[in-house]
Amino acid sequence: MADRPGPWASGRFDVEGHRGAKGLVVENTLASFAAAYDAGVTGVELDVRLTADGEVVVWHDPVLLPLKCLSTGPDLVGARVADLTLAQLRTVDVGSQTLAAFPDQRPSPGARISTLDEVLAHGLERSPDVWWTIEVKVDPRDAGESGNRRRLLEGVLSSLHAAGLERQCFIHSFDWAVLELSALLAPTVTRSALVESGVTWVPGSPWTGSVVAGTTHEDVCDGAAAVGAQVISPEHVLVDEPFVERAHGAGLAVLPWTVNEAARMVELVEAGVDGLVSDYPDRALSVLAPCPA
Repeated sequence: MADRPGPWASGRFDVEGHRGAKGLVVENTLASFAAAYDAGVTGVELDVRLTADGEVVVWHDPVLLPLKCLSTGPDLVGARVADLTLAQLRTVDVGSQTLAAFPDQRPSPGARISTLDEVLAHGLERSPDVWWTIEVKVDPRDAGESGNRRRLLEGVLSSLHAAGLERQCFIHSFDWAVLELSALLAPTVTRSALVESGVTWVPGSPWTGSVVAGTTHEDVCDGAAAVGAQVISPEHVLVDEPFVERAHGAGLAVLPWTVNEAARMVELVEAGVDGLVSDYPDRALSVLAPCPA
C-alpha cells in the first residue's frame, strides 16, 4: 500500500465516513462529521456544489428535497442549489428531519448547509489528521453544471490550499473530466475516480472524460488511470479480488462505496481493498479492528 498515495500509505486501513456519518447523524452536517471523528475515522467523504453566488457548499443533492429540508423563511424546498445564494440556503433547516431508511440516524436540529471552508475548519479543529474525500458534484449531462465545472473545482482547490490540506485529500468525482482538469490545475493533489455499476463504464458514457469505454480502453481500471486518477472508488458490488488485482496493477488504490453490512466489509478487506466508505464508520471500525492493515 505504501506506493499508493493516501491514508493507507502509512499502513492503515482507511475507514471513511460517508457524508460525515450518515447512518448516525443527518448527513453533511457538522454534527455528522463530528460523529465520524468521534468514531475514529481515518477519512471523511463529502459532496460539494456551487451556489448562485459562487460559494462552495457541502451538500449532496442538486435540489432541496422535502425529506431533508425545512424552510424557515421563504419556501425554498424543491429549488436548485445552483439557483440559490448562500444567504438563501442558510434559511433552510437541513438537520431536523431524519430518514426512515436510517433508523439510528440522529437529528441535528436547526443545522444549516455549511460552506466547504467551514467544514474543513471544523475538521481541522476536531481531527486534524483526517483525510478528505471531496466529491465534486458535476453532472456532465447538465449544461449548467458542466459549464461551471472549472469554477467549482477552482473553489475547492482554493479552500484546500487555504486550509493546508492539499496533501491530505482526494478530488473525487463521477465526472472524470473533473479529474483531468484537476490534474492540470493541481497536479500534486490526489485524484479519485468514482464508478457506478451500469452507469460509468458503459459504451457511450458521458462520465469518463476523454476516455471511451471499450474503445480507448477495455478495462475500467486502465481508463481511470488514463484520466490521471490514483484512486478508483467503485460501487462495492463491482469489487472482488480480481478487480483489486487489476486496479493495483494499474497503480490505483481501491476505495469502494458505500459499504454498510459487516459481512461485506470483511469480504472486501479479504479481497485486498485499501479502504472503504460507510454510512456507519463506527460499525466498520468495530468489524475491521481485528483485521490486519
